Amino acid sequence: MWTRAELKSRAKEGLKNYYWNGVLAVFVQGLLVFAVSLIVKLIPFVSIILSPLTTIFVINVIAVGLASYFIKSTRNQEDAGVGELFHGFQGGGYMHVVCVQFFRSLFTFLWSLLLIVPGIMKHYEYYMVPYLAAEYPEKSRKEIFQMSKRMMDGNKFNTFVLELSFIGWLLLGCVACCIGTLFVAPYMQATCAELYLKLKEERLGILREDVTSDPLAGGNASEDEYHAGAAIAQNSGVIGIGIKKGYLTGIQGEFAGANIPMERGDVLKIGRDPSQCNVVIKGAQTSRLHLIVEFDGSAFRVTDQSTAGTFNLQQGQLPKGQAVILQPGTYLQLGSGGDVFVLECK
Repeated sequence: MWTRAELKSRAKEGLKNYYWNGVLAVFVQGLLVFAVSLIVKLIPFVSIILSPLTTIFVINVIAVGLASYFIKSTRNQEDAGVGELFHGFQGGGYMHVVCVQFFRSLFTFLWSLLLIVPGIMKHYEYYMVPYLAAEYPEKSRKEIFQMSKRMMDGNKFNTFVLELSFIGWLLLGCVACCIGTLFVAPYMQATCAELYLKLKEERLGILREDVTSDPLAGGNASEDEYHAGAAIAQNSGVIGIGIKKGYLTGIQGEFAGANIPMERGDVLKIGRDPSQCNVVIKGAQTSRLHLIVEFDGSAFRVTDQSTAGTFNLQQGQLPKGQAVILQPGTYLQLGSGGDVFVLECK
């Protein structure tokens, strides 16, 4: 589970490499929004119509570009280039970005008509939509909204508190005729990007690094790729340098709140039978030997051995008797009961 201190610490560490470029990106974004808004207001009679259209077709798209800039800069800990602000206008995905951002604003507005609180709740439910639209232009609007909802489930209030924690900095920035807020904005944006990357790991099982070329990272890697990746890493000296500890963390049920550590090579056997298992759960939906979890220092190899089934809450039921490579951040439910765990790597 993320903490404000963790996110802010990582944001400050990364900003050391691109802070002034981040200030420039925020300044250019603000200048573009101001210029577009000013031009529209100077056009007589039609500004009342052009103003919302400008927001839909220009300003919202620039907001996605700013999100893209800080995602890439935060992930790589180096400047992504101010040109990233125009990310939403490039690559043939412009209308998709327009559509996603429009419906985000529309749904939030419609919920706000009911009462203020539902509108605020929806605002935070859709909090990650600009970031997801920036990174996943191939995904439909419905998929992006579902992903944001999954990421923010249980994190809305904590995100609200995270934003409140910047009030002191913003007030300090306002002292200098509001110009000082320009120098605080990169810190806020980088922290929000850290939150996005963290929740992708925790809720979607997507590592912050590019995992497409790393068999150790899991995802859709096959059994052979998993072992081949581990062997390559070990022979090249990677394992032992970048190894992290794995954890099977209880989210709900008998082991709620427990963190079971795993070193590379450790195997956890979960079930009702103490003679077969080293993690004993006596739930009605738990088999004598329900689940086997192995950790290689980076990825998890999970095998369901149960009658009631084991469910990846992001992707569905695991095949029985077949090893599956899962990424850190995957949530597993034993049967249809109340025992839920998350695989973590720290």
